[in-house]
Amino acid sequence: MDNATISIVSERAGVSKTTISRYLNGKYEHMSEKTKLRIKDIIEELDYRPNIVARSLKSKKTGLIGVIVSDITNPVTINLVKGIIDHCTKEGYQVLTASSDEKTTKEKEYILSMVDRQVEGLIVNIVDFNDYDLLESLTSKGVKIVLADRTISAPFLDMVTTDNYTMTRKAIRALYDKGFGIVGLFSSDLLKSNVRLARYNAFLEESLEYVQNPHNLVYLFRGEKIDEYKCALKQFLALAEQNKKQKPAIFASTPMALLNLLSASQELDLCVPKDLGICGYDNLHWTQLVGGGISVIEQPFYDVGVESAKILIGRVREDFLDNNPAYVELKSRLIFRNSTNI
Repeated sequence: MDNATISIVSERAGVSKTTISRYLNGKYEHMSEKTKLRIKDIIEELDYRPNIVARSLKSKKTGLIGVIVSDITNPVTINLVKGIIDHCTKEGYQVLTASSDEKTTKEKEYILSMVDRQVEGLIVNIVDFNDYDLLESLTSKGVKIVLADRTISAPFLDMVTTDNYTMTRKAIRALYDKGFGIVGLFSSDLLKSNVRLARYNAFLEESLEYVQNPHNLVYLFRGEKIDEYKCALKQFLALAEQNKKQKPAIFASTPMALLNLLSASQELDLCVPKDLGICGYDNLHWTQLVGGGISVIEQPFYDVGVESAKILIGRVREDFLDNNPAYVELKSRLIFRNSTNI
């Protein structure tokens, strides 16, 4: 029906306009299943679309969720955003997305811009876990914010991530159990990422079970120059040979470190896994294609997105009775492929 109104819907359904409004806003707690289904059928029959502008002016609700990610071109970030959008759409919310390109200045600009556009809440894949003053200020003013994947140390925000510490320890333990005599760590810069820091600490803790000075096996990279990776790889292999260890392996704690490690090993004519075992993060499509497959930790980024959206919408709708910040860690899985076969 053209120009169907909430009055017509309520009349056809035999309920009040207030009940229709509660249905449209997802507030079903005092509504029978029979009534819900009847309203749903009438809305579909009439092809009724609520006037979003009028509703937002009246209720001060816009139905908008803001999402700021650190790098929208990253395949794992795409899965994260897809999870957010799918759940928000299911719950009747529209999503505004922006990419900070790993720049804190752009991140702040987008956050403030989305707040100005009256989003009902924000999901942020934060650039720098040390830089959260703006988030703290906005939270104190009542802005609903959830951090997705990357976390901060201060526990004043809802956060959804994966079990980075646990899975990194599991991977290092598995490499030694497979028979590798020495395992090194290649990692991108730790300064801005709490996730990378967790993996770094996990590597040190687990490695202490097998070697005396695990710090000597850590190689950190501020840039992405292959020559730096080649130099570090030569140092690591020399250290392994000097200590007469069995076959060496390297754990790359970020996808970029993993890709650069593979490039460096290829340029040095190393054969994986004959000369060097390799394992890392994440399960990107190319990790299944290189040299019979690279062993990886696969993270459930789509589910991180869904869970982040669930928590945020719960806060927006005031469905949560517990005001304490939520901290959720979703489980990853370790996938072994040819790169770690001895």
